[in-house]
Amino acid sequence: MKSKKDTSPVRSRDKVLQSLYEIELGGSTAEEILKNKEMQKRYPHFKDLLSGVTKSMPSLDKLLLKLMDRELSGLDPIERNALRLAIYEMLYSDLDKPIIINESIRLTKKYGAVDGHKYVNAVLDKAFKTDLQQIL
Repeated sequence: MKSKKDTSPVRSRDKVLQSLYEIELGGSTAEEILKNKEMQKRYPHFKDLLSGVTKSMPSLDKLLLKLMDRELSGLDPIERNALRLAIYEMLYSDLDKPIIINESIRLTKKYGAVDGHKYVNAVLDKAFKTDLQQIL
């Protein structure tokens, strides 16, 4: 098996977004989802991303509210969780922000509402131009 360093987090992000959706709408917990060791084996970035986003959610939501012109509850669950995941990665990963933004757009086009990716792009573009650490 490839090491975590040699693998791309792309598929892990898909699974994390699906899991965040399941947590929000299905009533599951991150702990229940993380019991699936096969998922962690197949998607090496899955555990770190899911744990990080769920543990950081209050601060991520607070930061997002400062970047958005509407309430988080007004967003589709896919867009809301794609934004949480993207902001988490912008804050805590070494990935370039444009890559994170492109991945978030890909996820919202794939799983979200018809034009949801446009709003996600606008919010993340604003985040890209902002020092996120300053507004935390």
